[in-house]
Amino acid sequence: MSPTTITGTAAAAAGTFTLNDLRDRILTQIQNASGFTEPEVVTASSIQLVTGTPNIRDRVESRLQDSGNVRWATDDTDEAIRTALAFYSRQNPARAITTKTVTAASREVDISAITGLIRVEKVWWDYDSTTPGYPPNWRQFSVWPGAILYIDDREQPAVGDVIRIWYTKAQTLNGLDSATATTIPIEDVDVIVTGGAHFAARARAIELAEQATVDKSVVDRLKEWAEEEGKAFRYGVAQKPPAWQRYAYAYSQEDIDEGVRWALGRLNEVYPIRNETSLTLAADGREIDISSITSYVDIARVWWDYDQADPVYPPEWRDFELWPGDVLFIKDGDEPQTGDVARVFYTALRAINGLDGASTTTVPDQYETLLVTGSSGFVAQERVQEQPGYTVPTKIREWAEARTREFERGLSALSRRQGARYSGIAALPALDRWDGGGW
Repeated sequence: MSPTTITGTAAAAAGTFTLNDLRDRILTQIQNASGFTEPEVVTASSIQLVTGTPNIRDRVESRLQDSGNVRWATDDTDEAIRTALAFYSRQNPARAITTKTVTAASREVDISAITGLIRVEKVWWDYDSTTPGYPPNWRQFSVWPGAILYIDDREQPAVGDVIRIWYTKAQTLNGLDSATATTIPIEDVDVIVTGGAHFAARARAIELAEQATVDKSVVDRLKEWAEEEGKAFRYGVAQKPPAWQRYAYAYSQEDIDEGVRWALGRLNEVYPIRNETSLTLAADGREIDISSITSYVDIARVWWDYDQADPVYPPEWRDFELWPGDVLFIKDGDEPQTGDVARVFYTALRAINGLDGASTTTVPDQYETLLVTGSSGFVAQERVQEQPGYTVPTKIREWAEARTREFERGLSALSRRQGARYSGIAALPALDRWDGGGW
């Protein structure tokens, strides 16, 4: 039975926030909670191996009290500096950014052309330098043998897409091993000098120990001094935590959006939109076609026969069933007739502007923080499951669980309010001993 007309307006509360607003707040929360911050911007030193005053070779020779290269040949000094720089790079690699334009539609991207690549830290795809967008669209990824970057996403990069890659590489010193630039931070030049002196002194101590004519006490004193320099070097290198602890975990927009979907789904379970509309029936019969009611989730109540000009009291609520095919069946002794009006109360899902094609937000602004709390907990818990246990601090697990519990408490309180509001029972003041004639 088809209605001839349909009237009614949504009773949805509108919000002003968008998906991008939620992304920004969620990303801020989970990155702050993790304790891992973006790498600090450092200024690279302009010092070189041999050119300029001072230079690192001269400083190491001065530390060794051998400016004239009487005891240490320049090749030996350079090897010690090279060793110190390699040791330093393992703990504190240089950071760089590059872009890769996709030439073939695939999740597997060849990154063998990135010079000096040690580790890929973060990946932003799709990247547009003209309008980069905010927040960055971080993606999950893996690096496979053969210098293959695998984009672990439901979508795959298309031809012409640009991938922006954050990566680490070995530190360089201008003039050493054909390097044309120095990447060592200014504040760490002294660390490299100390390391160079340590490795040079240790190597000479080993050389002298093999000579029968050298006083053993001289060798011992040189070894002791070398070890002291080594301790200072290792301490200087360890001033910063390991690289994997310093970079901010990349939370892709897809991860965050999935958290928002989950939180919105839970919110819809207890706080859906409550709408009503009126259908004018075009034919006799208990089966009413309600396919014209868009995006309904459930039918809550049916008032028939409804007269907008003179609605009766109490409302004539009817028993009904919802059948497959958008058929509303009236379970009543009387049968609806042509021209009758059925007022239908129904629920619909709330939406967020920007999520899954929605152009408006139908969640009231007062519940934005609740959504952020639930989404943040979900995203953090997902990261805990993705990462090996030894790289995930306990505090992240605890923080994620706390946010989820806080979200569930908020939903429970909202559910109780909604239940009381739509129960049809008026709220009464609390009873005291004077109500009802005393105890």
